Amino acid sequence: MKEENIIKNFFPEGQFPQDDCFFWKNQFLITTDTMAEGTHFLHEWSSPEQLAIKLIEVNISDIAASGGSPELAFLNLGLSKISARSNWINAFSEVLKSELNRYEIQLAGGDTFFSQKTCIGMTLIGKTEKPINRDGGKEGDFLYLSGKTGLSLLGYRILKGEIFPISSELRKQAVERHLSPRSRLSLSKELLREIPIHAMMDVTDGIIQDASRLALASGLQIEIQIENLPFEQELQRVLTYDDLLSSGEELELLFLSP
Repeated sequence: MKEENIIKNFFPEGQFPQDDCFFWKNQFLITTDTMAEGTHFLHEWSSPEQLAIKLIEVNISDIAASGGSPELAFLNLGLSKISARSNWINAFSEVLKSELNRYEIQLAGGDTFFSQKTCIGMTLIGKTEKPINRDGGKEGDFLYLSGKTGLSLLGYRILKGEIFPISSELRKQAVERHLSPRSRLSLSKELLREIPIHAMMDVTDGIIQDASRLALASGLQIEIQIENLPFEQELQRVLTYDDLLSSGEELELLFLSP
């Protein structure tokens, strides 16, 4: 069953939540994300430091795409034999605290339990006076992308052992994008100051799927001109257009604006 269909089972008909954040009491944005070992990461690939960064950034990315600023976090840790070790906990917690301090986010609480496999989750609360939703697109809007995509998928394939004729710098960027991507919080704030944005989300499931979600939420049809997308030539030599358009967990901003 598809994710959207699973979620619809829990809500009354016509009340399907289309946004990654819930806007509450006219000022709060609330989001949550969970990463499970074997589904979202492998301990053989990801260090505790990288997992701490990714957990924070995927949640911040939802707040950024909704036009807000993150303020308060709750942490849930399902610890396995590997992640319950003191060296793992120490490395994870040190980077988590450092990153939260960098963003001026307060860790307010959470839950810890033992699990067969590691499962880490975060609920993040942010604030905004005016949220940017997915359903605000208007006829005649243009679709914008904040940066290049394809790196996360390339990084995943490199980690799987595939060999690509690319530079060491691109290899490093690709693996880093997959293991510890960065949100575009600063860019989101800058864009909202400079231009009118009608609808926005972050790229977590690929340009095609996420653009389709923007279009569906706004009741529009979107035409994507592939030649105008910011694909690096070196990436195009090793990835197909389908790869570049479907690469997820990029955390770039995808938005509609005049």
